Amino acid sequence: MDINGIKEKMAGRKPGVIGDRKEFAVLIPLLEREDGLHLLFEKRSGNIKQPGDTCFPGGRIEAGESITECALRETAEEIGITDVEVIGQFDSILEVNRITMHTVVGIVTEDSIKNARLNSDEVADIFTVPLDFFVSTKPMSHTVRITQDTADFPYEETGIQKDYKWRVGQQEIFIYHYEDRIIWGLTARIAKWFADFACGSL
Repeated sequence: MDINGIKEKMAGRKPGVIGDRKEFAVLIPLLEREDGLHLLFEKRSGNIKQPGDTCFPGGRIEAGESITECALRETAEEIGITDVEVIGQFDSILEVNRITMHTVVGIVTEDSIKNARLNSDEVADIFTVPLDFFVSTKPMSHTVRITQDTADFPYEETGIQKDYKWRVGQQEIFIYHYEDRIIWGLTARIAKWFADFACGSL
């Protein structure tokens, strides 16, 4: 390989992310009501991972599928809503557990919610929360410290000492209480970030 070969390979190449990551996509469903815009959420069923948690419809991106296609497919599979007006792709979150969560913003209608068909294996309930709630309400915040388990790291192979100062981090966890609902974690981060953006804070 010479420099011209490198130039050819680089030409038009779309940058990616180094390392193996699992790609997911969720829909941020917006609903227009008389009292303003609402966000539509799911309550996860007791049959799947993280039972009872609140989330947006979504899941893992399949081979050959775009971010938007995944978000729409998962929405249809989980809550039976197919009439979505896609506004566009929003921001993505890179998680420390090698997960990338992409978000897509779309408009759903009152009729589609009334006629929603919940996949009982995955979804126990759906509900809406005013978008303004996430702007006007300060969430409870808890900081989780992220450390590295290096007990079995082969220090002798690297030439570094066992007292090497590994990088650590922290993650802020938001928790919202809306009526009798709890919205927390990644879903709360997305809701807050989007609400702040939509209402002009970002």
